[in-house]
Amino acid sequence: MHMSKTLFKEKFFQRRTFIILAIIVFGILTYFSFFRTVVMNPVTEGQHMQQLAEAQEHYTIGTFISDGCSGSASRGWSVAVEELSKVSSRFEGLYADTKDIPFEYACIAHDKSYHTGEGGYAGRLLADHTLRSEIISYGIANTEKIKDRTGLRTDEEAMFLYEVVAETVYRAVRLGGAPCTGTPYAWGFGYNSGVCTW
Repeated sequence: MHMSKTLFKEKFFQRRTFIILAIIVFGILTYFSFFRTVVMNPVTEGQHMQQLAEAQEHYTIGTFISDGCSGSASRGWSVAVEELSKVSSRFEGLYADTKDIPFEYACIAHDKSYHTGEGGYAGRLLADHTLRSEIISYGIANTEKIKDRTGLRTDEEAMFLYEVVAETVYRAVRLGGAPCTGTPYAWGFGYNSGVCTW
């Protein structure tokens, strides 16, 4: 009897994981259907870059601090792993070594680039592309782990999942990371907390 309950829980967890992933993928695909070209206007961003350059002349750069993957993604990941581990010993075993987002190192490197805000439009574009590339590289290098954790069956499905994650993160940083917005993740946030006035 105990064996059948354990098997039932594992099958239920695998199906639930697949359904959650399917909902996420559907949401992301729907999002991209409507917002294919979500980027700031380069002319407007150029004006903001000029304001940032002026702010950099008036302020000294602050101490670098990173929250990992911004937008509370790192915190959300940690809480989800912690809470789901309480409910499922199988989940706890699969995610025991990933209390942080698996590609958090790439987010921190990205934050370092954003902190200094060096290189203007091209610097920001390169930092964002590098982040996307690092997430995809993680997916390619870790297909077996991804398949084990998600119930996906093929390497291609595992890589595609991280390709979708990478594209979503890329669009988010292109849209939300513009300079001079006063957000803690704005390009050049190390200067006056991303506020370009004095």
